[in-house]
Amino acid sequence: MLSPIAGENKKSAALLIHASAWIVYASFIYIANYITRPDIKVLTIVLFLVPHCLTFYVSVYCLQLYSRIGVIWSVAAFFIGFFVMAAIGYCFVYLFLPWIGIVMYSTDSYKEFIKAALLGYVQYFSYAVLYFYADRAIKRQKELLIMREEKLKNELENARLKEQELRGQKDKLQLEYAFLRSQVNPHFLHNTLNVLYNQALNCSEELAGNISKLSRMMRYSMESVEYESDKVPVQKEIDNLELLIQINNIRFEESMVIDYKVQGREEGQMLPPLSMITVVENAFKYGDLKDPLYPLTIRITLEPGYVYFFCRNKKRKTHFEPSSNNIGMTNLSKRLDEAFKGKYKMDAIDEKEMYTFELRIFS
Repeated sequence: MLSPIAGENKKSAALLIHASAWIVYASFIYIANYITRPDIKVLTIVLFLVPHCLTFYVSVYCLQLYSRIGVIWSVAAFFIGFFVMAAIGYCFVYLFLPWIGIVMYSTDSYKEFIKAALLGYVQYFSYAVLYFYADRAIKRQKELLIMREEKLKNELENARLKEQELRGQKDKLQLEYAFLRSQVNPHFLHNTLNVLYNQALNCSEELAGNISKLSRMMRYSMESVEYESDKVPVQKEIDNLELLIQINNIRFEESMVIDYKVQGREEGQMLPPLSMITVVENAFKYGDLKDPLYPLTIRITLEPGYVYFFCRNKKRKTHFEPSSNNIGMTNLSKRLDEAFKGKYKMDAIDEKEMYTFELRIFS
């Protein structure tokens, strides 16, 4: 839609074009008459064109009404317009102009006037017809160009959206492929652990229990890829997280200081599989978990339609920067986008001595 300023500029441009065209036309008539009548004045030509100019624009207006009033009324309008314009022309040429002292024609024969008026009316009506259909053709061409541009823009936008959709599908497939590929060794190890578990039962129930914990963790890891929605009940993730903490306590001989609490209760809340483990595993890998003043702090809060997960650990001092921006955290962010687009908030604060991770999921 055109703005008021753009509309005014368009009208001004149209007026300028029409005025320029009439000036050129009047100049042509003046030059043609000057050859045989050197004493002719410019004012005479201008006054001569006044009724013809009026005829032209009245004819254009009648043509614009054609689609609304029909063929019969358009023909009637042609003849009515002729008689009206002839009467106006006669009054202008033989009454008004002589009254102001200008005589344009030496004869006042009514028949001669009707003849000249009819020829002039047909001539300028023909000009109006040419102008009307040329203007309509130009406008249609502009409308077609605008429609083609809009169609092209829509096609480009659809192509862009399709490209984004395909890129998202490709990223998801690559993520799933990488995840599936990582299951090759866990499947083998899981089966091996089951064999070891059965053998350990004859030696040590404690050892067998620890092997069973590791086996359950690995089974959960393998089963998580089968969830098509990339969501699991939060209780499954909590159970698996607790197994991870127990196994690492065995690994570090209970020397780790862990402050772990779960508040609230599970009421159908969901989250991506292995999301908590990804964060806590990084804490075990890169954290200093033996300082009583700075324990590994894990908080899980469950409310209806809401999950809050908090993990904070002291960073272990090393001579190199660990690759904490690992693939696991990147994949977690992508999986959160897939499963909870616009319904989660993830914050990771990497300070000099501490690393803090917070995740809020609204379902």
